[in-house]
Parts: sequence; C-alpha cells; structure tokens
Amino acid sequence: MKKKLSRSVQIPKYGTTSRAHLVSFVTSLPGYQEGISKGFPLFTSKELDEVKELYKDGLTWEDIDKLLSGKGIFFKKATFRKYIQKGNISKAIGYKNTENGRVAIFPADTIAHINFIQYYYKVVDGEYVDNVIDCIKDQQISYLEAIESNLSCDNIYASIFHYICDADRDTSEAIKKALECRPDDRDKILKMLDHIENKFNKIIRKDIDSLVSLLKKKTISVFETMDDNKEVKDEQN
Repeated sequence: MKKKLSRSVQIPKYGTTSRAHLVSFVTSLPGYQEGISKGFPLFTSKELDEVKELYKDGLTWEDIDKLLSGKGIFFKKATFRKYIQKGNISKAIGYKNTENGRVAIFPADTIAHINFIQYYYKVVDGEYVDNVIDCIKDQQISYLEAIESNLSCDNIYASIFHYICDADRDTSEAIKKALECRPDDRDKILKMLDHIENKFNKIIRKDIDSLVSLLKKKTISVFETMDDNKEVKDEQN
C-alpha cells in the first residue's frame, strides 16, 4: 500500500505553477467563502488585490505582521522564517534602510500566499485539496504560460522590454522559477534572452540614440507646443 504524503510535503512550493494557480483561484475554492462567513480570518479577493496594489514595491515583516494582525491572524516571525526555509513563501527580494536599520523586503503577493496556506491547513478538506493538486499536476501548460505566471507585469513582451532597457531581471528570474525542473531548456531560453539583449544593444539601441540625438538638436518654441495655439491653427485651417 502506497504511503500517503503529509500535507506539509504535498503543498505546492512558492514559485511553482501549481501554487500560482491555487493562489489565483483560492477565493473560489470549496469552503473558502463559507469559512469567511463563519468568521475565519481569510482575505477576500478585493482585499488581496488592494494589498498587492498598496504594497506593489514590496512589504517588510512589520507590514506583513500589521496586515495579518489586523485580520485576526496570529503569525509568529519564527513561523514566517520557517515557511521561507521550507519554500512555502518567498525569500527577501531586496533590502531598504529605515530608522531602525536595514530591513528585508518581500514580494507584494506574500500576504496572498500566507492566506492560501491558512486556507490549505485550516479550512478545506484534505482529500479535496489532494484531488485538486493531482489535477493540476496532470495539467499541461505552455512554457510561456508557466513563465508569465511568475512575472510581475502583464506579459513577457513588457517584461523583456524592462529587462533590456531598465536592467530589470524579472524575466530571467521568472524563467528560472518556471523551468527549474527543465534545466536544459531553461539554460537554452536564458541564452536566447541574452542574445535578444545583445542584438538590441548592437542594432536597435544605436537607432534610438540617433533619434534622440536628432531630437536634441532640433528646437521648437514653447508657444508652438501650447494647446491653445494648436486650437487657433486648427481653426485657421
């Protein structure tokens, strides 16, 4: 007889496609709304969206503790660290200096993941979650869908643009997370990304620099750029 895995082992890890899907749809999963109506401290989809927007640049532990406490969730810092070590929530993505010293910054979706963990362990029936996870494991999605589920922006085109122009590593990190189990394809795709960046710098960036140089040399009076002046010209024509 096959030994059943514990729920702590079976829960999809942070950064996996399975976890991303479950977190996205958690508010519509069985028992969730019923749990809220019974007073269990779960966030509504609106609240999760508001948190993600308000803290889009990331959260400190103090922010996380304040949000969870305000919801009635008692969450020790030691438990938070334990979840990070087990891969259930993200490690720090950066640091910032405050009056109290240097503090770690965590992703904007950290609350959503802790909220899912609360639901996973304390609300939903274990057998149902097992079935959902089994279905997700069997589901096939494209590499593009897997990568875009780990991006902080809407699509890979915008992400690659920021990768090239702003040195934003979000694209490469998303590729690494999504294709962790496919190292050969992961490395091949990362090389393709580097090739795109190098080609842009050698060809397209020069054209942009030429355009910018031309724009700097040409002048126009402030009066000509005023909306009122444009309206007068339009009436004359």
